[in-house]
Amino acid sequence: MKKILITLTLVASFFAATTVLAGADHDHGAPTFQPKKKNGILRSTHNNHFEISKEGDLISLFVYDKSGKEITTQNFKLNSEVDMPKKKKQKINFIDMKSHWEAQFDWQNSHRITIKININDEKGKDKDYVKFTLENK
Repeated sequence: MKKILITLTLVASFFAATTVLAGADHDHGAPTFQPKKKNGILRSTHNNHFEISKEGDLISLFVYDKSGKEITTQNFKLNSEVDMPKKKKQKINFIDMKSHWEAQFDWQNSHRITIKININDEKGKDKDYVKFTLENK
């Protein structure tokens, strides 16, 4: 009985210690920014965060700075392509809406696509790359 009490005490002490160590101020390197303002998929690069969302055939891409503030898109250039299962790669042309990018996309009865986007600033100094997989539900 004494061994069981000692074991239970040690286990309780261990869980109490790990709870204190993993408190609100200790994040173990987890991302500090998770906006998902448009209920899309979020990808982060070294300078920005990109969120893609889909409504029917309309695909929208938003950009945020490291603090989560939306950035105007007019200073970026995109080069994008789409991979579809059992089909050839094809270009997707995003239109700059100044606050985000939009593209109409024909899914061609595909259930899933992968969008690969190269993003450059207007001076060509900063280059980012993001990849999103979208389901056609």
